[in-house]
Amino acid sequence: MRSSVYTRFCRRRFSKTFEQLKMSETSKNRMLEKANICMAYQEYYSMIFMNILIGFISSFISTFILYLLIPHDITALLILIISSLAPVGIGLYYLSLPKTKAKSRSKNIDKHLPYATNFINTMSVAGISPAEIFETLATIELYGEIQKDAKKITTEISMMGVDTITALKNAITVSPSEKFKEFVQGMLSVIQSGSELGPYFDRCVEKYMYTDLIDRKRNLEALAIMAESFVVTVIAFPLFLVIILSIMGMTSGGISFEFMYILAFMILPLAYFGFYVMMKSGMGETV
Repeated sequence: MRSSVYTRFCRRRFSKTFEQLKMSETSKNRMLEKANICMAYQEYYSMIFMNILIGFISSFISTFILYLLIPHDITALLILIISSLAPVGIGLYYLSLPKTKAKSRSKNIDKHLPYATNFINTMSVAGISPAEIFETLATIELYGEIQKDAKKITTEISMMGVDTITALKNAITVSPSEKFKEFVQGMLSVIQSGSELGPYFDRCVEKYMYTDLIDRKRNLEALAIMAESFVVTVIAFPLFLVIILSIMGMTSGGISFEFMYILAFMILPLAYFGFYVMMKSGMGETV
């Protein structure tokens, strides 16, 4: 998410509000950096205020028009409910978005870190400096969010004239991943002590690869359990249920088709959606 004409317009409208609230600028900006949201906190929260206001007005107008078309107590109640829930939902979504994106970036960095450290170790063996290593790493999309952090380091070094140590310290400050912070902090300690980076990178590769292997085994076990649960819950159980209901219908003289409709169009879709949500949340993730 980047700054746009709309977000800058929102900031101009609500700039005085933030001056009166005196919100902590450092912590807010740092969280946005961790989430890779390229806005100042005043701009981002101004956008939230504007979206809440637009959500309230649009939901109120739409439900009021519905009430004029269908005047009823229910539509009148909808005006109150929807015009209240819409801005609250919008506000909660955007307020939680930085933490959600930062957590997602942290998981992505941790997932790619073993392979990125292996790449860094290979380049270090060839005698390439840390600045050049991160410059090369910033061009490789294979390493996901690590590439974006490498781009920030490279930009500070090449365009802003910052030295490598300061750029690495800044990367520690804005990175959402504790593992990546630990890795970069170790680099800083080795550089400042004047030692060789090669042995440190070797230890990191061995450590992160071993941890990655353990995590993959654990995720595969979770995936196997999920697959068994899926087969039993939404494949085998409905089939057995249909057979049982059919036999009961033959013996008792009828089948409740209403329950069959509920099973087919409500229960099973919800079950499939539940397994989809578990997969998207990372349970059983192996890649």
